[in-house]
Amino acid sequence: MADPLKQAKARAAATYDAAADHFDDEPLGFWERIGRRTVTQIGLRAGDSVLDVGCGTGASALPASQIVGRDGFVLGVDLSARLLDRARAKAMACNLTNIEFRVADMTELGYPDGRFDAVVSVFSIFFVPDMEGLVRELWRMVRPGGKLAVTTWGPRIFEPAYSLW
Repeated sequence: MADPLKQAKARAAATYDAAADHFDDEPLGFWERIGRRTVTQIGLRAGDSVLDVGCGTGASALPASQIVGRDGFVLGVDLSARLLDRARAKAMACNLTNIEFRVADMTELGYPDGRFDAVVSVFSIFFVPDMEGLVRELWRMVRPGGKLAVTTWGPRIFEPAYSLW
């Protein structure tokens, strides 16, 4: 595996797989808060189809699934198989049948133009070297009039602790 980008992706998947057992621990509760807030803010409707890119354990995919209801569909993709296993278990515990999770590389999804009513990427887009290119690709998959929601860390995310250190 001589390709540095493929090596980096493999390391990222291994790192998140290793952290999977603690990914939903209380100190990381911001995943759920921000994921839920993101899908609430974009105004999903019953029947919508949603792609959640870098979905982790489902912090945004699961609430999206609840919002879009039985007639909607949510597809969550992530590089980490173990995070997706946790997401599947959480979906099953909530009796959500309109959701699917797949191991996939967000830079190589290849879904058709306008395939989704909404595409969501919560704290994942900054892992790719060409963020602008990925945003264009994600927009391509959003139907006309649909929504794209991308969250990133703010410039002062760890303040005041960061300045103190």
